[in-house]
Amino acid sequence: MNTKTYILNLFLVLLIGVSSGGLGSYYFVDKYVNNLNIQEIRTVSIDENSAIINSINEVSDSVVSIVALSEISLNNGLGIDRFNDILRQFGIEGINEAELENKDDLEESQLDKKINTQKVGGGTGFIISKDGLVLTNKHVVSLKNGIYEVFLNNGDYLYADVLSVDPLNDLAVLQLYLDEEKTQKPDNLKEAKLGDSKDLKLGSRVIAIGNALSEFENTSTLGIISGKNREITASGGNGTVAKLSNLLQTDASINPGNSGGPLVNLAGEVVGINTAIAQMANGIGFAIPIDEAKSVVESVKQYGKIVRPLLGVRYNEINPLLAKKFNLPVDYGAYLLNDLKAGIPAVIKDSPAFKAGLKSGDIITEVDKIEINKNTSLLDLIKTKKLDQEVTLKVMRDGQFIELKVILSAFDLEGKN
Repeated sequence: MNTKTYILNLFLVLLIGVSSGGLGSYYFVDKYVNNLNIQEIRTVSIDENSAIINSINEVSDSVVSIVALSEISLNNGLGIDRFNDILRQFGIEGINEAELENKDDLEESQLDKKINTQKVGGGTGFIISKDGLVLTNKHVVSLKNGIYEVFLNNGDYLYADVLSVDPLNDLAVLQLYLDEEKTQKPDNLKEAKLGDSKDLKLGSRVIAIGNALSEFENTSTLGIISGKNREITASGGNGTVAKLSNLLQTDASINPGNSGGPLVNLAGEVVGINTAIAQMANGIGFAIPIDEAKSVVESVKQYGKIVRPLLGVRYNEINPLLAKKFNLPVDYGAYLLNDLKAGIPAVIKDSPAFKAGLKSGDIITEVDKIEINKNTSLLDLIKTKKLDQEVTLKVMRDGQFIELKVILSAFDLEGKN
């Protein structure tokens, strides 16, 4: 073997040795790290899966499916309007019910008039007391003269009355009964546990549960808290429109029929009430924080209806544009201003605000040291308070800040806060 060949072979051996050692070390370290990560991921996955399953099991028996029914006048199995539409397709003039002299004329017109009860909508709710109080969305039970049937998770059927609706939020409370006459209340229903929505962080795991599409009861979907303090203008299928604020945003799938159902944390506690979805988006749903509903629950249990504290003012939310228009000294807060054209005062007579000395031209900037701004309105702050609670308002008057103490009384003028 010549010197050149010997040196070349020695170089290859060394190179292979180093490479083998390197590959061996890489394989050992990579295998160790991967095994460690897989073990950690597997442990986290098992723990989280168990928490999700336990959470759903914890709350499922407290979730109810709500079916909305309406009595519809039928003629030979068809509504008059629909019947007339069919007649006109064949060139025949329809029947004008208003021109008939009396109902007997209608019955003699070859139309066998009947009353039929049909399903017209549905939603979800959850039990908040053993004797059958159920919290849901106001828009779920907003049907005039509607009839509501409620089904428990085990399939049992109960009768329901709309006990009270919230004048300030998309919330309502039902009372369940065992009998059609609505004289006997249940006494052993499972109450949902209420958590604390203020503790939620972005990325917190949540589960939305509800009667999806008014067909698939207790459907559970997993997601996270995607945003907080959201404000939207939502429209319901019955033509209602509502401005909702301080909402939780989640990517847990929420579908029609989920409205009024619970948004639950991994401890099985209700942290929100599912209420709206963004139709032109994917994975954008909204829920009312449970902290905003706790005062509703308390007042219904105490007074038998939803009682809201009243401040008694009409105001404009200040933004930079409004501040410039009226030459205001601040660009945030609630601006109290009489509507001279409509003859509507900014401060309602004999209201708590009136008794505390608030007047037109005042700017309320804080409630109990919490600032009123684009993310937190005066209404948001007042509706979380309790009946007869004293609050401290920071008010700008004539360019100077003053503090006023106000004792909130019962809400009896809808929408005036």
